[in-house]
Amino acid sequence: MNTSKFRTFFANAVCGTIPGKHRRDIVRIKIKYADYLKRCKKFAREHTDGPNKKIKIDVGARGHNLILLVGNACAFKFPLHENGYEKSMRERKIIDAFARISPIQIPKMDVFQWGGIWVRKYEFATGVLLKKIKPGVVIQNRDKIADQLAKFIFAIGVSDPASLRDLKQDKNAKPGFMYGWFHNDIADNFTVDAHTLDIKYFIDWEDAQFTDYKLGFMYMRRNWDKCGFDGLYDAVIKKYRELYEKKSEQN
Repeated sequence: MNTSKFRTFFANAVCGTIPGKHRRDIVRIKIKYADYLKRCKKFAREHTDGPNKKIKIDVGARGHNLILLVGNACAFKFPLHENGYEKSMRERKIIDAFARISPIQIPKMDVFQWGGIWVRKYEFATGVLLKKIKPGVVIQNRDKIADQLAKFIFAIGVSDPASLRDLKQDKNAKPGFMYGWFHNDIADNFTVDAHTLDIKYFIDWEDAQFTDYKLGFMYMRRNWDKCGFDGLYDAVIKKYRELYEKKSEQN
């Protein structure tokens, strides 16, 4: 993962001329980590079954991870700034717990130790990200999407898996309204069927926390507003509130 000062300088100089942060991040990785990228591609191909080994390069949020998508088979996450052990073990623990709770499927995850680092391998999540759907289509299917998201947020939030107690800041904290386990990056980390708008998978659980939902919801709203998904946030909040109030009445 080490990179020379020259490559860093050259990458910064080149990226200064490229519009779009995501495109810049990918180009920066290709330049700064060229040798590492080559080895990662080799590893990904060797650990993917099937004939389609075409690789697409992506970068994780905040540039912490190199992501390689191998055909329609699987995705790999390689750390860029540390060995990846703690994040890998934490995410696998969270996925294992919520795979049995979530009403929306979570891709299976494996972890490999390789050359001093820890690599995460995920089952390929079929479907497309919501931001790939035209705003008019999202608005037309707003209630359907909101209902699925609210049920997901509610089911995860009211749960308190014993296997995750050690990951909570306060081990004695109990779930409540807008408080509990939360995916923490809901805005664009789920895939949908482009034709039916059924949510297929919830991906990327690295930042999941037992927390107040306020900041996560604010980010979700800003993201959807930028995409033109008018009213989706309000619809999710309304349906989540209805689910929580119904639970409170039953108790």
